[in-house]
Amino acid sequence: MCQDIAKIAEKINKAGGKLYLVGGAIRDRLLGLKITDADYAVVGLDDKEFSKMFPNAITRGKSFPVYIINNSEFALARREEKIGRGHKQFKIYTGKDVTIEEELKRRDITINSIAEDVLTKEIIDPFNRY
Repeated sequence: MCQDIAKIAEKINKAGGKLYLVGGAIRDRLLGLKITDADYAVVGLDDKEFSKMFPNAITRGKSFPVYIINNSEFALARREEKIGRGHKQFKIYTGKDVTIEEELKRRDITINSIAEDVLTKEIIDPFNRY
């Protein structure tokens, strides 16, 4: 793990949140493949808190913010509610109360619905794919 990621995780933890490595990176690690795309989910913070903690983060995203820090992507855990037809019509909610399990539940395929706590290395696998 990059030392910068550990520092970011510790800062988030001190503020009452948690940082998880999520999705394809966990799948690749479990398969013994090189991780080429590391995405992180932040739980327990809202966007105002995160932005205040990391004022130099670059913010991207139309439907929900994705923060870029040291070339890594961080997104707040979110819930999605289908409000229409197609793959783009969702109501998105990010907030301090969204759990890692809710974040993983909304992912496209269950093999990508695995997370690892950056600090403790605990694996979260609500669909028992690990």
